[in-house]
Amino acid sequence: MTLRSLQCGPGAVVLAIALAAFAPGCAAKRFLGFGGDGTLLVRHHESAPQEIWLDGELLGVVDSAAVACFRETRTGTLRVEARAATAASAPHSLTRATSVVLPPDQPRLWDVDHDQVLDGRAFLRLCS
Repeated sequence: MTLRSLQCGPGAVVLAIALAAFAPGCAAKRFLGFGGDGTLLVRHHESAPQEIWLDGELLGVVDSAAVACFRETRTGTLRVEARAATAASAPHSLTRATSVVLPPDQPRLWDVDHDQVLDGRAFLRLCS
């Protein structure tokens, strides 16, 4: 085999680059199981109830010192936001926002107070 036989044309190079960029994304989705529904739990101790938004979609309202369960949410890497839900505390003002990786079959708990995303399996009993 000579060096000349290993050379590729421009079309082959473009195809190789496209496959290299596309394959890791597919493998990651398959490995993490994205595509099904996920479960997001949220807790906070803010003085006002908080609206929980996931990628611009309102999931619901969480009262202070409570854990809310949102089932059948989209999976993947998503932006989650907590916003004040009452007029007394500047309605819809952003309390906190973060990025969360939400896979199916592995519930996640977002602790708004500490801005942490944790394994939520211990709180699944609250989802009834």
